[in-house]
Amino acid sequence: MLQAILIAVILSLSACATENVVVEGCEPSGSMQPVCGMQSPEDIAALPGGRHLLLAHFGGMFDATGSLSLFDTQTEDVKPLFPQSGITLAGAPAPWGDPKCKPPELDKFSPHGTHLHRLTNGRLRYLVVNHGGREAIELFEVIGEGGNISLLWQGCVEPSKDTFMNDVVGLSNGDLIYTRMFHNGGMVEQLLSLLGLDTGDLWRWNQEAGLRALPGTKANQPNGIEVAADQRHVFANMYFTQELWKVDVDTGEVVGTASVANADNSAWGTDGRLWVVTHTDSMSNMLACFGNQEAACGASFAIIAVDPDSLEIEKVFEHRGPPMGAATVAVPQAGRIYMGSFVGDRLVSIPDFTQQKSESVGLETDEFGDIVSAD
Repeated sequence: MLQAILIAVILSLSACATENVVVEGCEPSGSMQPVCGMQSPEDIAALPGGRHLLLAHFGGMFDATGSLSLFDTQTEDVKPLFPQSGITLAGAPAPWGDPKCKPPELDKFSPHGTHLHRLTNGRLRYLVVNHGGREAIELFEVIGEGGNISLLWQGCVEPSKDTFMNDVVGLSNGDLIYTRMFHNGGMVEQLLSLLGLDTGDLWRWNQEAGLRALPGTKANQPNGIEVAADQRHVFANMYFTQELWKVDVDTGEVVGTASVANADNSAWGTDGRLWVVTHTDSMSNMLACFGNQEAACGASFAIIAVDPDSLEIEKVFEHRGPPMGAATVAVPQAGRIYMGSFVGDRLVSIPDFTQQKSESVGLETDEFGDIVSAD
């Protein structure tokens, strides 16, 4: 009965879309430049070197497949990285993950949230939430530089039972912290979410101690997550709770909140603040976009900059319509800000609106473009 009610709710909301939000064509709009002809790049990570991006191509929330690729910001070429035909992971070494976690089924690979970071031993690790075949976080090592990047699978971690994850971050000691968006993502749970009930929480994994829930982090659809520079806190976007939470990674204590509604993914900006992409269109328009995975969506979104200490917020960008709306992430690289989406066939970029300001105050950045100090 509840499933029937939810289906009726979704259909009625989708039918009430205020206008056609599908974007046709691939023309730029002002300073916003699209690159089309790819599967939805739902999450993006900036590689060291200032030129290339890692893209996680999203096939949809359930029962869909995707891939990982390398994007060159100069040539706009897309190079497939994973999975690749003719390879097998059967019997592959898995030193970074849980020994009990089996390799992914490559023909079912379905990436979602990702995180790129450096371990204490200097190796570059790329974490990928994978819904395909079984729910798990895949752990890759980034090998090579520039356009010669490849991904070496180094193991995986399965979450607790009854978990549908959204995003993950890693600590330099090897630990993982992920968002459980739903317990199972079924129709009943989605209806309960629409009614305002909590559906998920934050979890931490350590190779020796295993999994543990971070107490006090239950919320309605935990979504994107990012880690602070000191690695003592994470910033979790609680989508339908309508807040961003700053959480102690050891105790789970929520040490601060910011009023950021419908927040998807986050990334560190060139101004030293956390850039949080939020969905600002109507629920009916967003659901209309969900109903057409291949079509680009023009639903409105905004980038909210959050001070990591004070949690003060500022809207620094907003957009609606062509060449792409419904953004999920905003990542700076090569003097531009690159944005992906959960639907459609493209990414877009705009000039980095903070670059001139950053240069004027003498901000120093690390290899990923994150702010490390100021004059």
